[in-house]
Amino acid sequence: MKNKNVARLDLRENFLLLGGLALFLIVSLAIISAAMASPPPVLDDATLTAKAIIEARAAGLTGEPRAQRAVRMSLAEWNALIDAELGKDAAAFGLVPDIPVFVLALRGDVEWRGVGLPKPGQDSPERFDNIIVVLDARTGDLLWLGSYRPDHPMPVSVP
Repeated sequence: MKNKNVARLDLRENFLLLGGLALFLIVSLAIISAAMASPPPVLDDATLTAKAIIEARAAGLTGEPRAQRAVRMSLAEWNALIDAELGKDAAAFGLVPDIPVFVLALRGDVEWRGVGLPKPGQDSPERFDNIIVVLDARTGDLLWLGSYRPDHPMPVSVP
């Protein structure tokens, strides 16, 4: 004959074990979801500015910038400023609208060495008085780079 008190102890231990396991799973899921929901860290302004100036110099910025303005926004906001949109396969390359970007707009002497110049028959680089660099604020990777002619306003104004 089995002792009824022993059976009750076994059930109580099982309930405590299952309750503890359930609590562990709930806490674990809460921690994981909080970690996944928090935005990735972004680089500081000084680091991003230094990286942006390196990119600007590679594209033709000469000397020191006369003026500059740094702005943080999302990739979607930047695309709206330049009337652009992400391509259909952009997400496959990690480009999504909510990526935080760092935009550095510079006034200075630029002898463009970027893509598309010099044009055929052009024997010297085209000159600009501005250059804009857009970096992924999380990694510092270059996303966009360009200069605007005097008759076209810059999307991020610089005095």
